Amino acid sequence: MTHGEFVPVSVPEFEALQHLLKDSLSADRIAAARLVMLDSYSNQEAADQFGVTRQAVWKTVQRMRDTLDRYKEARVIEETGIERSLPRGWRRATITAPAAIVERSQADAEAAHQARLNQVAEAGAALLATAYRRRSTDR
Repeated sequence: MTHGEFVPVSVPEFEALQHLLKDSLSADRIAAARLVMLDSYSNQEAADQFGVTRQAVWKTVQRMRDTLDRYKEARVIEETGIERSLPRGWRRATITAPAAIVERSQADAEAAHQARLNQVAEAGAALLATAYRRRSTDR
């Protein structure tokens, strides 16, 4: 990100940042950053509200934006790992829909998951049976 570039932050993103940084930033610094990042205050206006310097607000905002960038990068890494671990032909999705549709989708996904677990268990049992038969005939 270049100096002075404004990148909008959503309320949920800010709340996640607040949680991640609550032990390393004071409540006042976080509140000042909120004025800048969500309420479109200037760094100076936020500094005046909390009796800190404009530079202190700028540093806090930069730290929060850097943390948000790392948080997003970590989520991409996590999602990529999850996608790679899915069985062939499976996809992962997040849906926002009426409760009945979500519940039906969850039930369908759970049934498919159980069917997949049964397939894996049956394949494992068949493999063990084959190995047992081979050992029996080798004696």
